[in-house]
Order: sequence, then structure tokens, then C-alpha cells
Amino acid sequence: MNNPPLPAPDSSHIARLQALVAALRAGPLTRMALLEKLGAEYPDGDSGRRMVERDIKTLGHMGICIKKIAGRPLSYSLLGGVPNYSNEELAILALIRDSFDARHPQAQAVHALLCRLTEQLDAAQLAYYNRRQARRAPLQPAIDYSPYADVIARLEHALNVREVLSFDYRPSRGGVTTHSWVEPYEIEFYERHFYLVAYTSKSGQMHDFRIDRIQEIKSVQRLPPHHVRQRGYVRFRYRLAAELARGEISQRFEEQQVVERLPNGDVIIEAEGRNEFFIVQMLLRYRNKAELLWPESLRQQMGAVVTQLAELYRD
Repeated sequence: MNNPPLPAPDSSHIARLQALVAALRAGPLTRMALLEKLGAEYPDGDSGRRMVERDIKTLGHMGICIKKIAGRPLSYSLLGGVPNYSNEELAILALIRDSFDARHPQAQAVHALLCRLTEQLDAAQLAYYNRRQARRAPLQPAIDYSPYADVIARLEHALNVREVLSFDYRPSRGGVTTHSWVEPYEIEFYERHFYLVAYTSKSGQMHDFRIDRIQEIKSVQRLPPHHVRQRGYVRFRYRLAAELARGEISQRFEEQQVVERLPNGDVIIEAEGRNEFFIVQMLLRYRNKAELLWPESLRQQMGAVVTQLAELYRD
């Protein structure tokens, strides 16, 4: 037999329900602590306890769930509802909001979620959330990656199900290259671009593919569970000028360590980089304050780039 519907609450009942929810927003309370906090709303003794139980049922019919936690003493906990954010938590939400530039492919989804999380803030909390934040860590892609959200989602699916792909790729030098066997490894954001890190059968190596240059993705097959591809790194050494070697050295590369300190204060550093192109581009940022020493083949690549720059600026 179905229970009869509960009567619609009047204005005083609504105020009591609101007080009950507000009391539990900060966290679970024992029955005694809850009744003490709501002393103005509920009478003492058994009648007050019975009113709390009836109000919990009413809230349940309204979609607001309050869970009773068995034990001695009995406790109540609000499930869901409007979070009671601290100022620190509001600042973190604002930091997330300000970190996602409009050109980020997930910017719209992130901001939609934040709107849901903050739509019921009171005036004081909303003012705190909307104020200008001192801390910022923006994720600002160099181009608008929002049109490539579907491409990223497709690549994420391939990663999750261990799918081998084929696709066309437009390298920076022009033209189109077809890769018929690509094993996705991970998706990374660096140098303000999104890259698919993947192994290709064409080279037998890991490569970084800029996602905005990937076209015509097709499925080839799925890899067996035991198939694990490890990413290789390029090991190299470089000299860093003394003026940049004082104090803590920026960790621009993986496994970076000082292997020698020279009499003039310069240091020799050994490290690993994701690929040769990345290493050259990162060291160019130091201008004449860093020298690529080893391996010789990579040093020659750096020398060729520097020579081209010199030719470009020669009168």
C-alpha cells in the first residue's frame, strides 16, 4: 500500500526546513548537536526528535537527502545540496576559472561546471568568487583549440581502448604525411600547443604530433592488454653560464642533474629531453648563456639552427 503524500509545507515549515539544511551544510552533526543548533525551530524532548524525522522525510520527497549515520550517538549528514565553500575553496574555484583560456578545448565545459557549482552562492560568497585573483596559472594555447575538441576526444578514446590509428598529418614544412600505424601513448600540453605522443611504425620511434595538424583519423585495430610501449628520451649534456647557475637551476628537462662545476662558475648539466627538436628549442631560450655539448649529432643540429639565425640577421 502506498503512503499518502505529505502535505505541502507552509511558510513557517519552509523556514524550518531551510534551517535544518543550513545546519548540516558545514558537515555531519549528532542528533543532540543538531537539536541544540536548531533550538529556536524545534521543541525539546521527543516531540522535537519526531519533528526532525518528519522534516527529513519531507526533504527527501523534495529531492534533498539527509542520511542517518547509525552509531552512538546517532548522526545526520546532508548528501548533495548547496556546498558551503570556505574562502580558500572559493579562491581555488576562481583559480580554475581563470586558468582556462577561451582557446582551451575544454574551456566551455569547465566554465559550465563552475557555473553549476557557484550558481547558488549568496551575495558575499559571489563577490569573493568574482573578485580579481592575485594568483593565476593560465592555460593559454597559442591558437584556438576549441574546434579540435572532438579530435582530442577521439584520441582520448583510442588511448583508453588501446586502439591503433592511421591518420594524415600536416607538418610545419608543408605537404601531408600519411601514418598508417600509430599507437597513441598520451596527450600533452606544452609550448602552448596540444600534442599526441605516439609510436609510429614508419620511424620505429615515439613522436609528438600537434593535434591541430592531425586529419582523417581511422581505426586500424586494438592492441592486446600485455602490449606496453615505453617512451624513450634523448640524453644530452649542456653547459649553463655561471650567472644562471647560481641558486636553484630551473628544471626544464627530465632527470636533470649537475655533473660538473667549472672554475668560472659555469656548470655542466646532464638531462633527458622528449625529442631532439624540443631540446634545441628549449636551449635556444637561454641564447648565448647555454651551450649544447653532447651528443655530437645533436650539437651539429643546434649549430645549423644558430647558423641559419646568424644568416637571417646578417646585414
